[in-house]
Amino acid sequence: MDLTDTRSVNLNYTRALFEALTSLGLAIPEGASNLLSQINQEERIPIYLQDLLWESVIESYHDPLLGVRLGLAMQASQIGIVGYLLMTQKNLGEAIEQLITYHPLLGEGGHFEMRRDAFAVNLCYHPSFLSFAKIRVETVLTACIAQTRILTGGKFQPLKLLLSYPAPSLALQQCYQELLQLPLEFNAKVSAIQFTAKDLALPLIAADEEVVACLKPKADVLLQTFAAKTLHRKVTLLLQQAPGLTREKVAKHLCLSPRHLGRKLQEEQISFRALQDEVRSHYAKQWLKEGEKTIVEIASTLGYSDESAFGKAFRRWESISPGSYRQSLKHKTI
Repeated sequence: MDLTDTRSVNLNYTRALFEALTSLGLAIPEGASNLLSQINQEERIPIYLQDLLWESVIESYHDPLLGVRLGLAMQASQIGIVGYLLMTQKNLGEAIEQLITYHPLLGEGGHFEMRRDAFAVNLCYHPSFLSFAKIRVETVLTACIAQTRILTGGKFQPLKLLLSYPAPSLALQQCYQELLQLPLEFNAKVSAIQFTAKDLALPLIAADEEVVACLKPKADVLLQTFAAKTLHRKVTLLLQQAPGLTREKVAKHLCLSPRHLGRKLQEEQISFRALQDEVRSHYAKQWLKEGEKTIVEIASTLGYSDESAFGKAFRRWESISPGSYRQSLKHKTI
């Protein structure tokens, strides 16, 4: 468990995921049910627990298209105040603006961004989690596509879905296209839904100014409360998005001097190095387990000057070298 990772997910979002699973005729895995039973119904779900819930589902259902199926089965009305706020906007452009603004209330595992050029609009999703990123990104973007089609009365037809990871087999790509009914592009720079600029003006069939006027003040209060994050929370989130950041660069992002940053963290009874070590060790172990990056690449991405400096830090965390750690993981899978 990563005690410095204070990110969380709205319970309604997690429930919506499992309701989608049930609607697909799939039972909620026993491990996931046990975890859900331990959650206080008034609280948000810590991100590490959300990771465990995803792990339980993925281990139970080995379906490469599960993320797409879940996204298609999710309902905006199941995710609470944010869902209703999006549904009742005047048009798609306003709904996207609200999604970008209020998405943190749903979950802190990533953020949305809208990019426009002369030809198209891209609604980009930037995940800040490592665990099971592919299926989670597909679930989020597919849910956005499915709900937007419903809320525009079927008028919304994206140009393509962009996914920022290698293409699967041609047969599987065909399955993606049949399910989503749109072209896909793999190996994209960022995962995104691409559509024409004129689609921003598409009216939503559930538009209701009175509902928006009622919900928006409540959402604003929730967001303001949520945004009042501790400094170590902000530092942790920056490091999770870019683990190679130095104390000086983090301080600059937060408009503080490095010394002031250190003093403020000390007031919260933690040091910058402790936060940095926690995030870097998490990423290092994950990447060593996945086996896609070399040790030199991991060292560079994490901000170490060379492999030796990374190795010294890793031995401080785990008491063994990165190479030995990777070998031990291989032996466990044999």
